[in-house]
Amino acid sequence: MPYMPCNLQQRRAGVLLHPTSLPSGTLKDARRWLDFMSASDLTVWQMLPLGVPQADFSPYQCLSAFAANPALLDSRAPYDADNSHYQAFCRQEAHWLHDYALFRCIKTANREAAWFDWPEELKWRDPDALQQFASTYHDSLQAIKWKQFQLHHNWQKLRSDARDRGIHLFGDMPIFVAHDSADVWACPKRFMLDDEGKPAWVTGVPPDYFSENGQRWGNPHYDWDYHLQENFEWWLARLEHHFQWFDLVRIDHF
Repeated sequence: MPYMPCNLQQRRAGVLLHPTSLPSGTLKDARRWLDFMSASDLTVWQMLPLGVPQADFSPYQCLSAFAANPALLDSRAPYDADNSHYQAFCRQEAHWLHDYALFRCIKTANREAAWFDWPEELKWRDPDALQQFASTYHDSLQAIKWKQFQLHHNWQKLRSDARDRGIHLFGDMPIFVAHDSADVWACPKRFMLDDEGKPAWVTGVPPDYFSENGQRWGNPHYDWDYHLQENFEWWLARLEHHFQWFDLVRIDHF
């Protein structure tokens, strides 16, 4: 669904509420929330990132820059391999979906170890090793992809309901990604890493009025020269993905 243009010159009222703060913690209550917003003349629903958080549950340190958190699903339809919409989704999202599913399955098989601590052949994406792993864990990979399809499908229905009420969805996109993420593992050349896969430089901010000593976030820096060589295709795909979900997008810490 294309995003709904928002007249930024028009004065509006909105609210910041992450879906996990709804009573059920899922999308089950989202339509009741939209009804409340509509009755209150609120026309912007802003939220934190919807990604799959790491162990600290921060929405700003996620396992993927593209995948949504399956915990948001209020119900899960049984897997249907013959679903044509599912097959179309997998083709459309192929640039991240299979790598993400592999990443999650390999992490589980290695007791949730970070990708840079995996066996060398999986850590550095040996094609034969990945193919063998994908064959062994075929059903688990399909289950992960199916949940992402269900999330996408449910969200598009929610977005349509929001549009019917004149409500704009306002998303958040962290400028950096987590070191232990499918994105860094899938293409380490996009990041400034050493020979062991560890960050050569990490992100943070200098001392300011929030923190006397500054902050060390630990995210790997981008190798902008490499992004330029590939015409920023990962960034363009990331933005396009977010505008499939939201009408407005904030790039956090830009």
